[in-house]
Amino acid sequence: MYKDHLYSGTSKIGEAGVFTKTVIPAGVPILEFRGDLFTRDTMKHDLNRVIQIGTDAFLGPSGDLDDYINHSCNPNCGVKIVGRRTILFSLYVIPADTELTFDYSTTSTDTPEQWSMDCKCSDFNCRKTITGFHHLDDKTKQDYIKKGMIPMFLTSTIFR
Repeated sequence: MYKDHLYSGTSKIGEAGVFTKTVIPAGVPILEFRGDLFTRDTMKHDLNRVIQIGTDAFLGPSGDLDDYINHSCNPNCGVKIVGRRTILFSLYVIPADTELTFDYSTTSTDTPEQWSMDCKCSDFNCRKTITGFHHLDDKTKQDYIKKGMIPMFLTSTIFR
């Protein structure tokens, strides 16, 4: 993985972000998200500081770089989840000194009433509001599924 080649810096939105010191090839694991495991009932953290890894499973903050991977509506990374292991991987070649981002919607079952946040990414296709996967437009959902960015718990027939 590339954790030793990452550094924290200030993102284009003025918040902490994670950047790469080196070129990262397409389709490779970059870092693993860590943190305590929670359910909705045992959640001790703000929903903006956790990552959903199952229908009712969330990883809390770890105190490390993985806490500072920002959202983008035009991400350069995706998340793969196998059991509790949650890996950030590159979608394409990422140049050195580039901020690493993923689309927070790709790991969420939430409705806008359960969780949403204003998007500050300012990318050309910015949706302005981030919420669960099932509230993305069909074209974006299909593109993300094709790229292997969507965990199985989001594409199972239970949640369609």
